[in-house]
Amino acid sequence: MLRVDNVSKHFAGSGKEQAVTAVNQVSLTLRHNEIFALIGESGSGKSTLAELIVGLQQPSGGSITWADTIVRPKQDRPTSRIQVVFQNPDRSMNPYWRVKDIITEPLRLSRYPKKQAYAVAEELLAKVKLPAELLDRYPAECSGGQKQRIAIARALSMSPLLLVADEITSALDPSIEAEMLQLLLALRQSEGMSILYITHRLETIAGFADQVAVMKDGAIQEAGDTKTILTEPKSEYTKALLKASSFE
Repeated sequence: MLRVDNVSKHFAGSGKEQAVTAVNQVSLTLRHNEIFALIGESGSGKSTLAELIVGLQQPSGGSITWADTIVRPKQDRPTSRIQVVFQNPDRSMNPYWRVKDIITEPLRLSRYPKKQAYAVAEELLAKVKLPAELLDRYPAECSGGQKQRIAIARALSMSPLLLVADEITSALDPSIEAEMLQLLLALRQSEGMSILYITHRLETIAGFADQVAVMKDGAIQEAGDTKTILTEPKSEYTKALLKASSFE
């Protein structure tokens, strides 16, 4: 479904600053209905890779193939069925819009009748386990966990085959984080979609992700099935992450 082949991303330096390589020859494959976790500390290149995958940036080298179509920059995106949810939902929500308008924005941009879109919004809220009464609220009247679910509901409005979840649980309390992971598992099953789950918290992926890749300084340190990586890591960096986490 998604294939990343030797992808790199370089950013030019300004003045005397040297160019920065944010992503360095990364390759990975994400299959249908699979949850793939991308692990790494802040600054490892995870979010840049996510932006490349959804077409928000152009790779400096290599290729990203989605359903046999090369992913290109946002002005030439091959499909709306790749959706992304970022760490801070507030950055993608108009504070002056009600929740129902936020969720239905993609539908209305696709010329979906407003009345029908609002009916769909209630169904989408139900999918992310939120009550319909939230539809008439503003973002400021919702909790952080609720806003992240609203962002997921908006992504679901386009019936994605791939959901890129970039650090979506990092600002949540542990109990809310656990609920969010269970929600993603349920959506994978009910919507038949794949999930690229990006996080710095290695301990969250046990029993959740099928495959995992560990990223450092823009490069993949090791990758494989989650159980093997967590119990028999080969990379010294992965071992250090495990030691520093609460997984052990």
